[in-house]
Amino acid sequence: MKRTVFVILILSLAMGIPLMVFDFLYRGESEFRVPEDMEQLVVDLDTADRTEELLLERDLIMPSMVELFMQSDTEGLKRLKLMSEAEILGRREPRVDFFIQRYTGPQAAFVSLMLAPGKYAIYLNSQREAGQLTIGYRETPMEPAEFERLFKIHRGDLSNPPVGYREVYSADLADLDMQEEVIYSISQSSGQDLGLAIYTSATQGTVSVDFVGSTSSFLGLVNTEHRICDQLVLSLSPGEYQVRLTCQDADGQLYVFLKEAR
Repeated sequence: MKRTVFVILILSLAMGIPLMVFDFLYRGESEFRVPEDMEQLVVDLDTADRTEELLLERDLIMPSMVELFMQSDTEGLKRLKLMSEAEILGRREPRVDFFIQRYTGPQAAFVSLMLAPGKYAIYLNSQREAGQLTIGYRETPMEPAEFERLFKIHRGDLSNPPVGYREVYSADLADLDMQEEVIYSISQSSGQDLGLAIYTSATQGTVSVDFVGSTSSFLGLVNTEHRICDQLVLSLSPGEYQVRLTCQDADGQLYVFLKEAR
């Protein structure tokens, strides 16, 4: 599935799950700015402490991209857990844990997941405090052929790039010991879009792939918990960019594919 990244402030790891915490272009004064095309769930955090409280349960009849957009006006840490009865592509377990802090106005936390058909649910753990948590969610059915391609990657057949992408790096990770070593370099003489697809089958050790440049950097695009980064489209300014690999005591393989605008 294709995703375009605009103004990303932070790409961090929460329980091994990449969350994009970003500023987005929006006019308005509201503290909560859930995109209009998303369904919205608002939780009043001032009613009680919450332990594994069910917030949402959905039933997917076909493979879907599930996107979550989260904001809160409280400082306390909120732990959200998504549980799926079916597989989540690129994840070792059908469960995702992530933490939400205070994100309001143009700041929000965003995560996208590729889910096989079946039920999924979202649970909340939080302490009582004055304020709200808002969750926007969107379910986009995936094309059967696209889901089949990604499912092959999920099961370890990594040489399945999207149409138009070319391989720029591949390696067996066993016995590799690398610390932010450059595995591919890109020189942009003019601003243009760049597509990245990065897959790993690693299940142990340390694996992290970063995209680092003079004007923007994206860290931890894949790791042992989050193994598929598919068709990430970056709008880049002119400059020098590098794909860097950190790897130690790992298993499995790594593939990097690239698509440049023509």
